[in-house]
Amino acid sequence: MISFSHASKRYPGGLEALRNITLAIEAGEMVFVTGHSGAGKSTLLKLAAALERPSTGSVIVNGQNVGTLRPGAIPFLRRNFGLIFQDQKLLFDRTAFDNVMLPLHINGFERREAARRVRAALDKVGLLAKEKAYPVTLSGGEQQRLAIARAIVHRPAILLADEPTGNLDAVHAADIGELFRSFNQVGVTVIVATHDEAFAARLKPRVIALKAGALAQ
Repeated sequence: MISFSHASKRYPGGLEALRNITLAIEAGEMVFVTGHSGAGKSTLLKLAAALERPSTGSVIVNGQNVGTLRPGAIPFLRRNFGLIFQDQKLLFDRTAFDNVMLPLHINGFERREAARRVRAALDKVGLLAKEKAYPVTLSGGEQQRLAIARAIVHRPAILLADEPTGNLDAVHAADIGELFRSFNQVGVTVIVATHDEAFAARLKPRVIALKAGALAQ
C-alpha cells in the first residue's frame, strides 16, 4: 500500500530530514513511527500523504508515485487519508458539527448524507452530545477526539496521526489509543508518529524506529 525506496528528504538550507529510507507498510497494518524529536517522524508521514515530495528515491502510495504526481492529482490521492496533526487545526469559529462537516462539504457530499456521517463520526469518538459546542469550550482530550472525528468522517483507508497524544495526560492518551485500535480492527491502516513509548507499548503495533533521519538498527 505504501512503500519507500531509498527515499530522502532535504529541505532548503541543507537540512536532511530523512536519509535513504526503504520500507513497506501493508494495508490493514497498525504502525508506530518512533524516535527523538527531529528524527524525521513527521517528515515520513508528510511524504506518505503527499504533503511533501522526496528529494531522492521514491514513495509509492496505492501504486502512484508521490514524487511524480501532477498537482491536480494530489487531492484525489489524499482522499485515501485521514490526517491528524498535533496542533489539531480546528476552526474555533465553527461548532464541533461544522468542523467535522468541512471535509465532506469540500468533497461535495449531499447535505443529508453528510450530516448523517458527521453524527456517526461524532458518536464514534463520544462527542455526539456536544455537536453544537465550539472547540474553545472542549477539553484538550475532547479537542483531539474532535480532530479524529474530522479525520475519519469520509471513511479513509489510511489514518495518519502526528504526535496525537503530545498534549494529553495518560488517561486521555489511552482513550485515543483505543480509538485507533477500533479503527484498525475494521481494516483501516493506522500510522502514528510518536515519541510516547508508553502509548506505543499499550497497543503493540509494528514499530519503525528512526534516528537522525535514518532507520534505526
